[in-house]
Amino acid sequence: MSKIVFLSDLHLSPTHGFFWQNFLIGCDVANADGAQAVVVNGDFCINGPDSDAEMDFAARALSRLRGEVLALPGNHDVGDEPPGQDPSQIIDPPRLARWNEAFGADRFVLDAGAWRLVGVNAQLFGSGLADEAEQTAWMVQQMATAQGRPVALVLHKPLFVEHAEEDQATASSLNPAPRAALLPLLRQGGARMVISGHLHASRDRVVDGIRHLWLPALAFLGSPTHGGMPAVGAVAVDFSEAEAVVTEMPLPGAVPHNLAALKGHGRYKFLRDMPECPPGTEQAVLGDAAE
Repeated sequence: MSKIVFLSDLHLSPTHGFFWQNFLIGCDVANADGAQAVVVNGDFCINGPDSDAEMDFAARALSRLRGEVLALPGNHDVGDEPPGQDPSQIIDPPRLARWNEAFGADRFVLDAGAWRLVGVNAQLFGSGLADEAEQTAWMVQQMATAQGRPVALVLHKPLFVEHAEEDQATASSLNPAPRAALLPLLRQGGARMVISGHLHASRDRVVDGIRHLWLPALAFLGSPTHGGMPAVGAVAVDFSEAEAVVTEMPLPGAVPHNLAALKGHGRYKFLRDMPECPPGTEQAVLGDAAE
């Protein structure tokens, strides 16, 4: 089996349940597919960097997915690399340790069909933490031992929005310095594909010989200014052949939430600032996992 289902940008919370129903629909669709594994590509939480309760809630909610589940952190889980979307939530060792305690690891390697998937923590690139160098060495090793398989790098943030020469620091993608260091390693390691979330939009294009696939979100629509197509959904990728086949997975009944409208068009800066609206009782939320 060589099909992998990708879910991204869940934004779950035990106190703010805006997107809970979309998550349930995504789980049902993923479970029905019978894929080799499900990759959940970051932003499990709304306020994960500062909420033990959200991290615990997201980890337990993930038990709704069957089979092998591989989780990567996003900026709303462990904080951003500097300068960050929210300067008060920058990745640090305690936040990273809390993620690892809840999910086991912040990276993975998986051979699927003809390909090797290497999943990494995007927020470490440019963080200056000791884990950044350790992860880079690990990533290079995983690519070097791929035995001729094309490599797909999986991470929460895209490497860039439009092109690799973007020279401004941004919360939308990797920043210029870590990107410039990463791209030669990917080319040397046989990377043929980069799969990312974060922007809540769909996009699939080849830039300088590497295919860049943006994943839709489960939670809400992204901004059209980023270049992709704002989308709520899920994606399946068949890695059985040298050319990966991408299929959009419909999520019947999922709501394409508009973030600006949800936050009252400026009334609230962050979702975490909004009045509480829990997704339901513990049993209703976690199902069998709560028993």
